[in-house]
Parts: sequence; structure tokens; C-alpha cells
Amino acid sequence: MPELSISALRVVRAVAAHGSLSRAARTLGYSQPAISRQVSAAEKAAGQPLFVRGARGVTMTRAGELVARFATETLAGLDRLDERLDELAHGPEVRVRVGAFPSANAALLPFALARALEQQPRLTFALTEASSPQLVHQVISKRLDVAVVASGPGLPQPALEGLRTAPLPGGELTVGVPRGHPLAAVEGTVPVRELVHESWIVGKGARDEPQFGAWPTLTDPLIAFRTRTWHSRFGLVAAGLGICVVPDLLAPVVPENIALVRVDDPNWLGRSILAVTRNDGVETHEIVVRALREPLTIRRGADGGGG
Repeated sequence: MPELSISALRVVRAVAAHGSLSRAARTLGYSQPAISRQVSAAEKAAGQPLFVRGARGVTMTRAGELVARFATETLAGLDRLDERLDELAHGPEVRVRVGAFPSANAALLPFALARALEQQPRLTFALTEASSPQLVHQVISKRLDVAVVASGPGLPQPALEGLRTAPLPGGELTVGVPRGHPLAAVEGTVPVRELVHESWIVGKGARDEPQFGAWPTLTDPLIAFRTRTWHSRFGLVAAGLGICVVPDLLAPVVPENIALVRVDDPNWLGRSILAVTRNDGVETHEIVVRALREPLTIRRGADGGGG
């Protein structure tokens, strides 16, 4: 009597899940004749039909239900065996819970996690997005291992006592303008007085969420639009409907049709970006912090004018 092969079990499971030979073939990347041959081999090994073919697909026989259940359990066990063997060869995976405020989550954090994986491929990550005070609270309560938070004028100040902090790059602010805007052609920095008569695209959200309004030292800016997401903000700027403040850390993911310009403003004190951890010295947490502290290397015209 022929035996059920692993390939046949995978096919039976897929056909049972999709109720169709053609859909199972697309899922597994096989041709339909190959799927039919595997089903026939499985039925020969079982000694009885597993599926009843119909005009609208297939239905399982009692034997088919039994084999499909066995296939699911067996293949899950094989997957677990592969994981255990991989752990024996390379060590267990280590999960790090990381959180950041929205703009850091969009650019700074992804590139840092990629660098951390280059150093330790066994790392896995659970990601959280929240305001800085919420993130700090989650680190204190041990629901997060590493948090990226912002601190400075106009922001809710997180309580950092008893925690370990490390300064990160990207705390500066730039201004995003359409590529055809006169400010995009300015070399070097733009005097803050040049921003007085501009229309601004600004953020909106809950009070404890970090938001970016008009340039921080302007006293009576003209607000053209308020929108919650960076995608919307960038779309409005690209369409020429206003300009917006852009944190330097977002530079790697700003669309190419938006130029980033720096502002000369002696009255602006700046903001800080910090990595926050508990003082427990866990090496995998330190790997993430070191990756976060590496300079932002992907630039696209944030150093004056529309470069």
C-alpha cells in the first residue's frame, strides 16, 4: 500500500481549505494537473475517495475530513520541528517590544530595527505607536522594552526619573515645501521671517499626541489645513496648498516632490529625541538602542534647498 507523502498532505490541506483544486493550485504555486495527481495519490494511499468533484468545486468525504485533520496536525508538528532544529543550530529567537511616537515609527525606528537585525538575526520585534508619556509609562510597567520619545518645547514632558535615556539623532525641524516653491531654491538656511506669510498644513489629534503645527516661533500663522496623518500632510504640500513643519528624522521617507529646507531661527530652542529603557542591562535591548543611535544615513535634500 502506498504511503501518504508530505507533499500530498499539503495538497489535501489546501484543497480542503479552499474547496477547489484550482484555488489550491494557485495557493501552492502548482499547476492544476499536478494538484490532481497529488490528490489521486493521496486517495490511492487512503484506499478511498477523499473529495467529491462537482461543478462548483469539491466537497470532502468522511475520509477526506479525517485526512485533512491529520494533515493539519502533522504539518504543524513538522513546522515546530523545523523551528526547534533551527534554534539548536542558531539559538532561540529573542522578542524585543519597541514603541515610538508616530513620526519616529515612520522612519527612525524601521531603519534602526533593520540595523539591529544585521547584528543579531535572531531578534523579533513587537511594535507599538503612542504618545511619549504613554510610551514611558509602558516602559515603567514592563510592557515595553525600548521606547523612542520626544522632549522639548510644546510637547507633553514624559516622566523619565529612574529610567535610562540615550540621545538620538533627528531632533531638528525642517520645513517641507513643494519642489517649485521659491523657498526650495534657497541655498543654505531660510531666515524665519521668510515663513511669516506662508500658509501652513498642520497636524491634529488627541492632546497627548505629538503634533506639528506651524513653525514654533511664529505668533499668528495662517493655517490652511489640519490633518491627522503625515500622508495627508505631504499630499497637501505636494499639491501646492501650503507648507508644513517636518521633523528631521522623517527625511528618509518624505516624497521626492517635496523639498526640505532648514530654518535660521535663533529663538527656537529645539527638541530632543531619546531612547528610553529600564536600567536592567539586557543586551538585546542595548543592541536596539545602539542601532537607534547610529546617524541617519538616508538623506534626500534636507540640508538646504531642494537638493
